[in-house]
Amino acid sequence: MRRLKILPRSAFSSTKLIVLLCALAFLIRAPLDGRAADAPSLRANYSAFSGAFAPVWIAADKGLFAKYGLNVDIRYIAPATSTQALLTKNLDIVNPGGEIVEAGLNGEPVVYIAGILNRAVMSLYAKPEIASIADLKGKVLAVTLPGATTDFAARVLLQQARLTPGKDVKILYLKGMAEILAGINQGNADAGIFTAPTTLKAGHAGLKELINVTEKNIPMIHAAFASTRDYVKTQPDNVRRFLQAYLEGIKIAHTDAELAKQLIGKYTKTTDPNDLENSYQTFLAAWERLPIVPAAAVQTMLNFATHPGAKAAKPENFIDNSILAEIGKSGFVDRLYK
Repeated sequence: MRRLKILPRSAFSSTKLIVLLCALAFLIRAPLDGRAADAPSLRANYSAFSGAFAPVWIAADKGLFAKYGLNVDIRYIAPATSTQALLTKNLDIVNPGGEIVEAGLNGEPVVYIAGILNRAVMSLYAKPEIASIADLKGKVLAVTLPGATTDFAARVLLQQARLTPGKDVKILYLKGMAEILAGINQGNADAGIFTAPTTLKAGHAGLKELINVTEKNIPMIHAAFASTRDYVKTQPDNVRRFLQAYLEGIKIAHTDAELAKQLIGKYTKTTDPNDLENSYQTFLAAWERLPIVPAAAVQTMLNFATHPGAKAAKPENFIDNSILAEIGKSGFVDRLYK
């Protein structure tokens, strides 16, 4: 008959102690996990695979939203779709296009809450035989989507050159940067509005930079975050935490170029080191430490809005900088850069 082996008291005590310690560790850890699980949720988007969004991608990939106590679901959603999702309360904070201004003009309580790029950061490239923007008369200028920043920039540039879009110059909508470049190469367009890193690809394809729009310092909502007045009013802590994470993402983008370029490469599927460096350097100066939305940038959007109420509208009615300004006054941004 097999005899059971009896553990000595000392061994039993040690085993019991280990079990008790493991149980205690679980109990201590459980509330922390619970707090993480109970963190408020926020749904957001970015609207393009552009290096401009490096600070946003840093905040997402490096856990900065969680650091500030938010569970953020942020993903790519096209501008018009994200605006509709905001209005139907399927998104909380969005990165919209010009349609957010149209929504506001239609009485929707939407507001910009923070800038991403408060000026147009792009370039106009054309076929080599086109010497100036005046030479685009009777030709085709390609942009991405109606109401997108490329569309607004094109209209500003044509207006400055005393050319009428649709009459003197045809505006062709080709969805994305790659499609614009292909459209020019295939003879469907004569010029296009590009952002980095596609600007380098345009140069490599034999196109020439006709206008460096960035150097013109045109105030414009190239990219921004927006929400509804109701969400800002009822969920100010969520908005504050989101913006704090984003602001730290901007700080890291400024101080860790390699990480920023790594994430630009990841999201834009770019591997060429020169393209990544060009994209990073292009947007670096435009990432403001405290990106308050300027009225002049919104005014540009209103100037080209098709809504009949745009001419009388005040840009301040489309902006709520209150939480971002509060963060700035608290010294939060200064502490980030110390």
